[in-house]
Amino acid sequence: MSLPLALILVVHGGIHMGFLCSRSWPFEAGDPWLVTGLGAGSDTVAAIGAALVLVAFFGFLLAALAAVGLLPRRLWRLTVVVASAASAVALALFPTPGTVPGLVIDAVLLWSVLALAWSPTPLIGRRTRAGRPVTS
Repeated sequence: MSLPLALILVVHGGIHMGFLCSRSWPFEAGDPWLVTGLGAGSDTVAAIGAALVLVAFFGFLLAALAAVGLLPRRLWRLTVVVASAASAVALALFPTPGTVPGLVIDAVLLWSVLALAWSPTPLIGRRTRAGRPVTS
């Protein structure tokens, strides 16, 4: 379960990087009504978007590494919450019809780590004691 989850996290974060490559996919960065309605200029909006997608991308990358056991397990919850929150804000600020699946992924991740306190079983770094896995 950890490896498919890690792949989903990396792909979800990677899609966010499309904002830096093209301002039209997967987000519509031209004129987001929520931010420009507050008087923000297009350069400010682009900087906000870039910061959010970078936080989301690197947060999901770190969460994926924690999910498979390459980073300490204690980082799992923090990285998922930060990345999902940044992702959700970016998706809400720059909405397109294609952003709905991303919001669903973010909501499921936040619900699973905050409401259920769920964390994946890491693939790497599992120790055994008397034939049983030891979790840290």
